[in-house]
Amino acid sequence: MKKDYFSQPSPAVTLHRSLFILQQKADELLAHETEVGLSQVRILSQLHLAVPRSQKTVATMLYQTEANISRQLQIMKKQGLVNIGRHRKDRRIREVTLTQKGVKTYQKAEKVLENHYHQLEKMWGKSQSKDFVKNLKQLNKIF
Repeated sequence: MKKDYFSQPSPAVTLHRSLFILQQKADELLAHETEVGLSQVRILSQLHLAVPRSQKTVATMLYQTEANISRQLQIMKKQGLVNIGRHRKDRRIREVTLTQKGVKTYQKAEKVLENHYHQLEKMWGKSQSKDFVKNLKQLNKIF
């Protein structure tokens, strides 16, 4: 008998759908509250960790192509969130730094995401939330 994946999805499909929905909701909240989306917040987070960073490093850390990161960075530059310059010794390397506005936007985005998580915590309760985080950490170790 064939399994109907649409009526009874496997745990992997359920996880994939759930993560997609969480990311979509986070993206909507971020766009509304900070005027940047989840993709841009991921870039801001990499720049917040160490500044300056090369465009190539950001792409590598986020498992994205340099072309995709470059497009996002150009948008972020127009928004006043980042500065893009050339490396002093190797002019082929594009270095990216956060502006003060970029730092503030990133900090605001962190608060938005934290509030998003607290909404889940209210729905699940502390025990289930702790289990959820524990399971996510285990997933991170695997992948």
